[in-house]
Amino acid sequence: MGINKRECRKCVDPGLKFSPGSGVMLLEGMEHIVRAAIKNIAGRRTLVLYFYNRKEATAGSFKPEYTLFQCGDDYITLQRMEDGKEKWREASLDNLGACNAYFTKTCAFYRQRDEQLVTRFCKNSEKTGFDALSDLQTAIMCVRLTKRVLARERKTIDRMKPIPVAPRGLKGWIHREVLPHYLFYDYARGGKPMKGYCTACRHDVMVSGAKYDLKGRCPRCGKAVTFKSSGKAKRVWDRATVQVLQKVGDELVLRIFKVNNGLRDWLRPQFTLWENARIFIRQTKTKGMAFDAYYFSYNKGISTRWMNGARPRLSSYQYSFEADICGHLYCGNLESALIETPWQYSQLGRFYQVDREPLEVLPYLQAYHRYPAIEYLVKLGLTKLAAQVIYEHNGAKVINEHGADLRETLGVGSEELPVLQKINTNVRQLELCQGLRQQGVRADDALLVWYLERGIFSCEDVLIPLRYTTPSKLMRYIDEQYERLKEWESHYGGRRYDRPGRLLSEYKDYLEMGNNLAYDFSDSFILFPKNLPEAHDQASILFDTKKQAIFDKAIREAYKPLREQYFFSKDGLTIIPPKTAKEIVTEGHALHHCVHTYVERVAKGRCVVLFVRQKDNIKEPFYTVEVKDGRVIQIHGTRHSAPTPEVNEFLELWAQKKLATASMPKAA
Repeated sequence: MGINKRECRKCVDPGLKFSPGSGVMLLEGMEHIVRAAIKNIAGRRTLVLYFYNRKEATAGSFKPEYTLFQCGDDYITLQRMEDGKEKWREASLDNLGACNAYFTKTCAFYRQRDEQLVTRFCKNSEKTGFDALSDLQTAIMCVRLTKRVLARERKTIDRMKPIPVAPRGLKGWIHREVLPHYLFYDYARGGKPMKGYCTACRHDVMVSGAKYDLKGRCPRCGKAVTFKSSGKAKRVWDRATVQVLQKVGDELVLRIFKVNNGLRDWLRPQFTLWENARIFIRQTKTKGMAFDAYYFSYNKGISTRWMNGARPRLSSYQYSFEADICGHLYCGNLESALIETPWQYSQLGRFYQVDREPLEVLPYLQAYHRYPAIEYLVKLGLTKLAAQVIYEHNGAKVINEHGADLRETLGVGSEELPVLQKINTNVRQLELCQGLRQQGVRADDALLVWYLERGIFSCEDVLIPLRYTTPSKLMRYIDEQYERLKEWESHYGGRRYDRPGRLLSEYKDYLEMGNNLAYDFSDSFILFPKNLPEAHDQASILFDTKKQAIFDKAIREAYKPLREQYFFSKDGLTIIPPKTAKEIVTEGHALHHCVHTYVERVAKGRCVVLFVRQKDNIKEPFYTVEVKDGRVIQIHGTRHSAPTPEVNEFLELWAQKKLATASMPKAA
C-alpha cells in the first residue's frame, strides 16, 4: 500500500522553533538541521523527518526545506522550492540534495532524542540515525527492484512458453553433418594395416597409409575424415553454432544452439549441446519486419535466465563464440516452419544446402523481405549473386528491386541468363554483363570468367576497349602482353604490372588518349601496339600537349552560361567563373592549393570552380570555391586557409541568391 500524499501534507510543517544559542545551530559545516517525529498517517505508523535550512533557521525562518515520510515499506519526500512551490520526490535520503550524493554529510540532528526516534523506528540501534535509515531505504529499494525484475521476467517467461521442444533429430544431424569426423589409428611401422576407430560410423576399422592430419575417407562408411594418430592426438576438441527455425503462432523463432565436442577419449566423446539465444521474427502491419532478441544468461535473472536483448560482449573487435549467431542451419523442419509465412518461398534451405557452410539466417530473411527476386536467383543457381545481395553492403546495387520479372530485375536479356547461370555470376560479372548489353556486345562466359580471374575491378576497363575490338581479341592481346611484361620494372623499381587488370587499365587509357589524338584504330598495328608501355607513354606525352587546348576550349565555351548563373558582386567582393584552363592553373599556383588539378574535371562538367575576387584588385587570386550538384563543396584561400567572416558573409548571401535551394556550409 502506497503512502497517502494528501494526509502527509497535513504534517508537512509541525511549527517547531529553535533556540538560537543551541550548539548545533552554530556548526558552520552543517547545511540542514533535522528534527524527527513518529506519527500515525492514514492508519500507518510513519517516521517524519524535517530538514531545516540552518541559515534560514538562524535568521528566524522555521519552515522545513524537506519533509521525509518513512514507512516500513515505502518512503517519499516533499521539497519546498525557492519560489515557494512544493514538489514530491522519490529519491533516497542521500540523494535529496542538489549534488545528488552524500546529502546527509551536511545534516545534523537537533537533539539526541531525534536520532533515537530514527534508530528505534528502523530497529537498528547499532548504527547512526542516518545510516540506519539509509539501510532501511536500501532494503526497500531492493524489494522494489526485485518486483520490477520479476514483472519483467514474467513477460519473458510468457514469451518463451509457446516455444516447442527442439527437433528430435537435431543431435544426430549435428553428429552427421556439422561436426568434423576423425579416424584415430594405432601407428604401426612398415606400412602394415593399422587398427583404427571412425567417429563418423563409430566402428573399428583397419587402415593403411594413414598419416597424421591427412584427409581421407573411412574404408567402412566412406565419410570424409581426418586421420589422427592415437599417440599424438592428446586433445581434439571441436565447437560449432547451429540454428533452428520454428513456427510459434504467427511468428518465427530462430533458436541458436552451441555445440562442444571433446574427443580426448574418442570412444567416449564429451558432447555438450545448449541453447544460448532466441530471436522472434514477425511481419509488421506495414509489411515491414521486426524481431525481438533474447539471450541465455549464466549469472543474471531471478525466475528465468533468459534476458531481453543481444548478448553483451567484451569487445566488438574480438570474436565471441557465445555471441556468434552465424552457424549451420537445421533443415529437417524448415519447410513446415516457413509454410504460410512471408518467407514460405524464400528458398532458405536450398541456399544453405549448396555448400552447407555456416550462414546468418536473419540477414537472409531481411533481404528476402526487400528483394523477393532472391527466390528466383537461388532457383536458377545464381547463389553467389544472391549471397552478395543478402550479405554485402552494396551487393544489391546492380539489381532493380522494382523489376516486373527476373530479366528486368537483373537488367539482362533472356539469351544472357544461361551464361550467367553457367558461371554462377557474382555482382561484378553481372555489372559487366549489363554494361555489355547497353553497348550492344553479347556477353559470353569466357569473357566474364576472364574478367574475374584477371583481377579487373572496373567495367570501363573492358567496355572501352570493346568499342574497338572483339572480346576474344582483347583477352588474347592482354594475356600475351602480360606474359611478356609481368616482370617488367618501372622507373621507380618494382613491377609496373602486378596483375593483368592493371595492364588492361593502362590499355584503356591508351585507347582514350588515342581517340582524342585521332588515332586510326582501324589499323590493328595501332590498335594492338607490340609494346604497350611505350605506346601508352608516347600517347600520354602527345595528349598532355593537346589536352590543354581541348580543355581550354570546353572551359571557354562554358564561361558565358556559368557567368550568367553564378556572377555576383557586393561589398567590394565579386565571384566569377574562369575563362580559360590557364586561369585555373594560375589560381592553384598563386594560392598554393590543388585547384590546378581540377582542370579536367571542370572541362568535363564534373564540378564548377569559381573565383572570389576583390573589386579593386580583380586579377589577383583571393579565394576559390568548388560547387557540385548545386552545393558548395569547399572554399580555400592561400595555402588552404579558411574564409574570413567577411568572405563567409558574402558567400552566404551569394548562395541565397544563386544557389536557391542549396545550403551554404561553413568552412572548417
